[in-house]
This record gives sequence, C-alpha cells and structure tokens, in this order.
Amino acid sequence: MAWISAASISVALALLWLWYGQVESGWLVKWQLENGKIFQGSNSELTALVVKEIVTSLGEIIWRRLAPTKAGIASSERLNAAGNPRQMTPEELWGWRMVLAIGGGLVIGIAGGELLLGCIGGYLCSRLPLVWLSLALGRREAAIRRSLPSVLDLLVICTGAGLTFDAAINIIVEKSPPDPLIDEFNQVLHHMRMGDSRQAALRRMADRCPQPDVRSVAATLIQADQLGTSISSTLLLLAEQIRITQAHRAEARANQAPVKMLFPLLFFIFPSLLLILFGPVFLGGSF
Repeated sequence: MAWISAASISVALALLWLWYGQVESGWLVKWQLENGKIFQGSNSELTALVVKEIVTSLGEIIWRRLAPTKAGIASSERLNAAGNPRQMTPEELWGWRMVLAIGGGLVIGIAGGELLLGCIGGYLCSRLPLVWLSLALGRREAAIRRSLPSVLDLLVICTGAGLTFDAAINIIVEKSPPDPLIDEFNQVLHHMRMGDSRQAALRRMADRCPQPDVRSVAATLIQADQLGTSISSTLLLLAEQIRITQAHRAEARANQAPVKMLFPLLFFIFPSLLLILFGPVFLGGSF
C-alpha cells in the first residue's frame, strides 16, 4: 500500500507541474500582449506573479459572494487600514485563505489520521493571512504614531511661512523619506488634485486610518477649514497634544511591564533558580 500511495502522490505532483507550466505560459503571453514587451524578471519573480494570479483567481470565486456581506466589508476595511501591503486585494486575501485552509486541512488530516483534526487544522491555517494582516496593520500604526508629531511640526513651519495647506503638503511629500503617513498625505494631495475638496480628501484619510490621532488631525483640519481659522496655530496645539497623549500611552505600557513579566518569572525563571539553589541539597550534597 505504501508504494501505491507514493505513486499516487507522484502522479498528482506531475499533473500539478504540467498544469502550472500551462498557466505560466499563458501568463507570459498575456503580459506580452498587455505591455508590448517580453517579461524581463527573474524566475522567482515570475513564479511569485503567476502564483499571485492563480490565488487571486481562486479568491474571486469566494469574493463574488462575500463582497456585499459583513465579512467582505471588514476584509476590505482591514486591507485599507493596513495600507494594502504587497498590493494585496481582497480577492487575493480570500484566495490565500482558501489555499491554506485546503492545504493545511489535508496535511494535518493525513498526518493525524482524523477528519475532525483536519477540519480544525484547516480553519486555523485559514486564519494565518488575517494574522499576517494584523501584524502589518500594527507596524503601520506604530510608524504613523512615530512620525505624526514631526510631520505636524513641518506643516506648522510651512504654513507659518506663508504657504497654503496644499503647497505645504506638497513640499512635505516631496522632501520626506517614504513613510506610511507620508503616503497618506500623498493620497490626500492626489484626491485634491483630482477635484475633491480639502474636507473630502481629509475625510478619506480618516476613513483609511482608524487610528485616533490621525482621525483627530483630520477632524481638526476640517473644522479649521470650515471656520476659517489659522491652520498653523491649530496644528501647533494639536502636535503638542499628540505628544502628551503618546507620553501617557508610553507610561501606561511601562506600568503594564511588571504584570507581563509575572508569567515568565513564575514558569521559567523561578523554577530554574530553585533548581540551582536546592538541587545539590536534594542530591545529597554531591556537588
């Protein structure tokens, strides 16, 4: 029976390889027709692009039904909040969930020999893209929190020198290194150039970034634009308030450190310390 299983797996892998070769050839022809030139990337880049298209095509099957649902809307919002890492679309996200659910379920089910174990493993594997997306969202929010006060200071300097809000954002986007917050302000500038009002562009930024500090900045700028007040003085007070808020958050995280250290102390450090101190006593003083 073992050789039958090995032969079946070999045949399945060979058929999969032949199918992938056909898909890759079709993708190269499509690339040449759309771009008017031959693909010049490496084999690894070609494989990554072809796999991405295959996964996206699989995800479209699920996305057609999930797009108007609560789960589909939540997926789109989470992707936008994370800044669409690696240019990932909702179709690709759900495609990876499908692939990992099926693959992980089969591997764990065959290894464990139980259908229930395979179903549980498939569900847990399908959650891995969401975990990766949550980590990307956390890194993006941390980067925005770090750069927000300094960017507001630059806006204060530029607007205080007599520049308009649009010109100040343009200078900051051109002179600043790549950063998630700079990308958001670049989107604001792009939407204003496309015909949106300043308030509409700022509301779009607030919708894309659920972080409270960014929403506060957008709301303050919208209110200053509606009332006609000075943006420079408003941003100066807002930058100082955000710095104070971030300092309070840092103090709160520092106060949580003793509680977080309790678990490793009880289960890792104290047993090792007791073993070193009292181990020779229980061994009869042979050491």
